[in-house]
Amino acid sequence: MKNIVFTSLFALSITLVAPVHANNPALNKLREPTTLKPEPQKRDYPSYDWAVRHQTILDRHKQFKPEYVYIGDSIVHHWGGEPVDGFSQDGKLSWNRLFGQHKVTNMGFGFDYVDNVYYRIQQGELAGCSPRVIILMIGTNNIGHRKDSARTCANNTKALIKLLRHTNPNSKILLLGILPRREKQLAPVITETNKLLEHLQDKKHIFFANPGLDLQGETPGIIRPTCTIDGVHLSPTGYAILGDAVASQLSRIDPDFKGGKTARPSTIDGVPPEQVQLACIGDSITDNYRKAKPPYEDFQPIWKEFYEPYKAINLGVSGDSTDLVLGRIGNQGILDHISPKVVQIMIGTNDTSYGATVEETVHGIQRVVQKVQEKQPQAHILLLGILPNHIHNWHTKAAAYPDKKMAMDMEINDTLARLYKRDRQVTFLDLRQVFLKPDGSLNEALFYDPQIVIINGKKAGPLHPSSEGQRRMAEAIHPILERLMKK
Repeated sequence: MKNIVFTSLFALSITLVAPVHANNPALNKLREPTTLKPEPQKRDYPSYDWAVRHQTILDRHKQFKPEYVYIGDSIVHHWGGEPVDGFSQDGKLSWNRLFGQHKVTNMGFGFDYVDNVYYRIQQGELAGCSPRVIILMIGTNNIGHRKDSARTCANNTKALIKLLRHTNPNSKILLLGILPRREKQLAPVITETNKLLEHLQDKKHIFFANPGLDLQGETPGIIRPTCTIDGVHLSPTGYAILGDAVASQLSRIDPDFKGGKTARPSTIDGVPPEQVQLACIGDSITDNYRKAKPPYEDFQPIWKEFYEPYKAINLGVSGDSTDLVLGRIGNQGILDHISPKVVQIMIGTNDTSYGATVEETVHGIQRVVQKVQEKQPQAHILLLGILPNHIHNWHTKAAAYPDKKMAMDMEINDTLARLYKRDRQVTFLDLRQVFLKPDGSLNEALFYDPQIVIINGKKAGPLHPSSEGQRRMAEAIHPILERLMKK
């Protein structure tokens, strides 16, 4: 019965809006490829009512004149913003950071094809509007669900852009590539489609960017697990990374874009933003400097002695991986409003703890370095290697092979040392010798875990430096910091 009622309402709503296209001869003259089938859809019913959302946007734009519209499918629909309906908003923080200072309409419709977007524009969703930028991210359902070829998807998108240029000639169009997915068989199609989409830009009215590169792993076209909730839709971390990439593009093409930053705080970690000379990014090993619990976790005196003189801020968060750091840069704006001389990074041990390979972890660390360089081009980066560890009895995947994890971490350090050997903006420092005995074995006395951490009734293996371990580490870092601060 529900389906009968919906079908009737759906047909009624189509009847109400259909004349827009019929009465517009100019739109009828636009050539549409034979592969394009402009029509409404109800594939995601009852998650939301496509016809009702369409009418809501038509009504909204009679009064509300957005600066930006973001057109897409469920990936956009799930992100955030207005109008709100039954769909969850999984990236709300990222959306607010990206667009919080602007008037924006979220024109994402769950399960839309390019064809359905074409129909929506025909029917007047942008009538009477002149957004400065139309952001277009559509096509994954054409490829993943309808199994269109790369050429078909690109041709349909080309027709859609032609329509947008006709209906909104004063708007710039930011065309975004199709995001990576989990299905390996779709990766080549996504890659090929994006190559074709890139050729649609004229760099005057139409601009192309491929933010999916920031979401994919080692294999082109395959999304990283931490960036997705189901292989297609994004996790909050994925939205944060995507939002940061979109903010960079909007800053480039629209001088009036003010988004992509948090509100300026009066202090960060107790330091006025303009005074920060050193920002320390990391996981629990960095975050631990907030603790003052002698004898094993008496870290605050070490921070005050070795870091506080540089007006340092502690940006460490327990449990962080490389992707979570990227998410915090994109969601929380941890590098906003500061201009440090040095950014110190120690990250990666949780990546391998969670099961990431050597290659995946190296690429993750490289992504963090690249993002920091993008946000803080004036800063020198002090990249610290992963500390040696032996995480038996911990509740992570790698606890099943602690010797292998330590070997992997040291291989990562060796790889990073080679990668950044001649980099003038990045100094790599391997601290393993601080924590190893002369025979090469781990000096467990420099870690607090075996003394105070009990997991399932067993002592945890050495992972976090003790007070003495942190002091020795700070002493090894100090001369490098001194030199970099004088540059």
